[in-house]
Amino acid sequence: ARLRAFDGIAPVAAPAGLEAVLRPYQAEGVAWMQFLREYGFAGILADDMGLGKTVQTLCHILLEKEAGRLIAPALVVAPTSLMGNWQAEAARFAPGLRVLLLHGKERAALFEQIQGADLVLTSYALLARDEELLRQQRFHLLILDEAQYIKNSRAKAAQVACLLTARHRLCLTGTPVQNHLGELWSQFHFLMPG
Repeated sequence: ARLRAFDGIAPVAAPAGLEAVLRPYQAEGVAWMQFLREYGFAGILADDMGLGKTVQTLCHILLEKEAGRLIAPALVVAPTSLMGNWQAEAARFAPGLRVLLLHGKERAALFEQIQGADLVLTSYALLARDEELLRQQRFHLLILDEAQYIKNSRAKAAQVACLLTARHRLCLTGTPVQNHLGELWSQFHFLMPG
């Protein structure tokens, strides 16, 4: 019934805690993510590299927190090389988010802090190693950055990502298809199994 009455994605006011001014296309991206969440859909934000997928996603997470919907943390899985970037951009643009980085040999001791965090960061390389502990958690959002990393649905990272429990799922990538449509299928298998 809601879809029958749907007449477009409504603009969304930026959250109070956002330390940035979004460009018009970024504001549209955030409104789109909020639309996906509201209607229970999943999707791929496939903006080109350098257009601000991270700040749009941080804005989306901050909106969820400020609206009281972030009752479980958001988990972002990204390449190891982007862990520092996510931390830095969260501190710069969304300083009100409590960020937990799961990285390094001592990370097992950090798992008990997950439910106290707003944003949890981990890497594709650690998904298989931490599968058992991550599968015990419930996340509000599960976001795959550089989602082409799961382009092979038979790879362990892709399989583990599909097994994690989250209310909402998003993929971020500038290159959703590199070689063949099977790569896109793998990402949608994560987003909407079956």
